[in-house]
Amino acid sequence: MKNNRIGTALAAVTLAGLVAVAGVASSANAKSQITGGDIKNGTIHGADIAKSTITGANVKTNSLTGGDIANGTIHGVDVATNTLTGADIKNGSINAGDLSESARSYLKGKTGATGKTGATGKQGVPGKPGAKGDKGDKGDPGKDGANALDGAVYRTETYLNGGGGSATVACADTEAESKKFVAISGGVQGSVSGVSEKQDGFLVSSSFPGRMDWSTGKPKADRLDGWIVFGNSQYTDTLVVWALCVPATSTVAVVNTDLEN
Repeated sequence: MKNNRIGTALAAVTLAGLVAVAGVASSANAKSQITGGDIKNGTIHGADIAKSTITGANVKTNSLTGGDIANGTIHGVDVATNTLTGADIKNGSINAGDLSESARSYLKGKTGATGKTGATGKQGVPGKPGAKGDKGDKGDPGKDGANALDGAVYRTETYLNGGGGSATVACADTEAESKKFVAISGGVQGSVSGVSEKQDGFLVSSSFPGRMDWSTGKPKADRLDGWIVFGNSQYTDTLVVWALCVPATSTVAVVNTDLEN
């Protein structure tokens, strides 16, 4: 505590057996008791006072302030029970680190309920392509594909009384069944080999895949399920039209191109 407050702070100090105080020698005539009024301000320091001779009862009310107490000289055991309350503690002077572990655990609240899922955020910018990966192992050989001629059939149409105009052969006996095929090749036979190599004037002017519309004398549109032959109107005793028909597993496109001569 500060020296300039000793005189006013001590209400009554008993110094039994004091040998010399402020230059006065002890004698039989000296006072046996000295009070605070007998001591000059600043003449007695903490080192001059015997331990445990001063208690709270020796200190005047409001005569001590925080400035009179040296740092570290007051501990929890020095404070009487219930003499300090929250009003005595300055705001911000106690932090979480000043509390015991059990006190910090007690101050933690219960875990709140799980909040609702937030809205989905916007899609980020696509990342750059990664580095080219290592070459993979060679795959197992694939199974053999189906034979393209599975289900194929040669169809022929023989004109018994000969012919010289348009002749045709279909890929099947009925219209519906014929449409399940496509003719990939065809031809015409106008003579009998080894018997008559001459065609008796019959000549072929056209040979192509298709089906005839006999009501108009023209090929039907978008039909490839047969073979058509056009002659020069000269009859021959032997007239056979051939067509190689395969199942139409997919649409066969007809690409038309023009050539200017």
